[in-house]
Amino acid sequence: WTPLESAMWISNPSKLFTCELLLLLSPQIVRSILTETRRELAQRALANQTLNSSLHSQAVLEPERVASTVLHNFNPDDVPTEEALKQNFSGDWLFHVKTTACHGNAFDNGAGTPVSRTFLPFLCVGCVGFVLWSSGDVSRPKRRERGDGDADKVERADRAEDEEASGRDQREEQNEQNEKTPGSKRLFHVDFARICAVMCVIFEHSGGISYTHRNVGFGLWWALPYLYVTSGMSSMMTKSSMCGYAFRLLIVFTAGVSANLFADVMTKRDWKHDFGNTIFQMFFVVMLLIMAPLAEPLRQALRTREKDGAKDASTQLFTIFWGTVSAGALAFFVRGFTGDTDIVTQTFQEENVSKWIQFYAPVLRHTPLILVHVGGTLFLSLLAAMVCRDENTGMIGWVLLAFSYMQMVVIPWDQDSFAHLVNLNIVGMVTFQWPLAGSEKIATLVKSYWPFLLMLLCLDSMPDMWGRCDVHSPYSTWERFRMFLGEFTLVVCFIAGAFSPSDPNRVTPWLNLWSLYAYCFHVMWYRLFGSPYGAIITFAGIPMFWAIMHSAASKSTKSESQEPKDSKA
Repeated sequence: WTPLESAMWISNPSKLFTCELLLLLSPQIVRSILTETRRELAQRALANQTLNSSLHSQAVLEPERVASTVLHNFNPDDVPTEEALKQNFSGDWLFHVKTTACHGNAFDNGAGTPVSRTFLPFLCVGCVGFVLWSSGDVSRPKRRERGDGDADKVERADRAEDEEASGRDQREEQNEQNEKTPGSKRLFHVDFARICAVMCVIFEHSGGISYTHRNVGFGLWWALPYLYVTSGMSSMMTKSSMCGYAFRLLIVFTAGVSANLFADVMTKRDWKHDFGNTIFQMFFVVMLLIMAPLAEPLRQALRTREKDGAKDASTQLFTIFWGTVSAGALAFFVRGFTGDTDIVTQTFQEENVSKWIQFYAPVLRHTPLILVHVGGTLFLSLLAAMVCRDENTGMIGWVLLAFSYMQMVVIPWDQDSFAHLVNLNIVGMVTFQWPLAGSEKIATLVKSYWPFLLMLLCLDSMPDMWGRCDVHSPYSTWERFRMFLGEFTLVVCFIAGAFSPSDPNRVTPWLNLWSLYAYCFHVMWYRLFGSPYGAIITFAGIPMFWAIMHSAASKSTKSESQEPKDSKA
């Protein structure tokens, strides 16, 4: 008996009693009844399949009759087709969706509509206006320029600024101090976010695409955003120069691409005509390499603001540069430039161009929007470094988040997440130096009431939706709002430090090394051994890294214990 047949008999007591009686009387009668039951189940399945097929083919020609037929024959226990979801639940805006599959090829308000071309200039002007509103002399007020009656206020302001500057210096030195002093504080939420984000990337690239396509564990809302935000924070933490930082990235890029190339050669994949898929996950490192020189003026401006107010000539020059680039790109966008007729797009349509390049062609078709998105964020950040008052710096992160997420909701285009994620990298840099206003309050509330936050995220999620809806945005504005509301919530909680675990057993140092290895080599293992063995081999490296770090720590402890004996001798 199949489980379904058993359930049918057990669920009905009279049938169960009859079955027991027939078992005693005649096995032949039992076999005939079971044969008839199987035939009935097969006919029912065939009827459902025929109904779904006919509904799908007639939906366009006779939508009203199809809708009534579906409602009449719909069984909640059956697995619904995409057409059944649209016909039965299209009016349910809370628990169901119109976009059952995200393809990014249709929107209720596309990038080229008059609404989008009107909204973006107002958004840009509003964000610039807010930064200018927070402007003022960023240098510390001198006590000798104030009257005696204001001495106490100036002293309190100086003391608050000293504490703020001291806190920034401490955040920059936390990671280095942790390596020397086990009891010192460390930004553990950054380590855990990086490690867990890499694990999610391994799931996606090693055969587990259903995890991301169904947004299991809200992975689409935090995995890549956290990876980009932590990268921006790390660029502010590092003491290396821009060249040293880029050189280390180049080593990582070479290791990852070499591993992928080795797997392609061994599996005889045509990598020569599709080298983009050989680079594959290492395009994230390419982004970091490109952003290193582009964001270096911002990094230096944020670091030197306390010394000279970030009003040096180079900061002013780059502020003017990115302001000009953003304004020019905005003018092209408002005039209706889409890139559909440019020579680059026409080249991508040639047959001799790889499918990988053709797939990502829409990204370059929207070059003006990319320049407004990324260039505008750099301009706003540099402008804030020049003119924003110290007491208002906590609001700049909110402005940058609003500038990015409002574009994602109102002005969608296929694969718009690439520019958005680069923006989050910049947000990570800015908010590391200037914590979000209200961070402590947000962290306290989340730590106290996180079960309610979890329920809110569950309600905001859309389980009927399938696909990489972070890359290919949903059709309707309401569904895009829900999609990015969940991401925005988790990003704000992370930046505010609400998710701050601890590491009493010091597992993050060696897990950070494993995550770097896993990111570079997990695609190679998957292409060589397939699913699930590629992922198993990648995760099998965790105990190996633990053993290496444990062995190194033991040797270090022995050498330190022998030093006093040698000195006494």
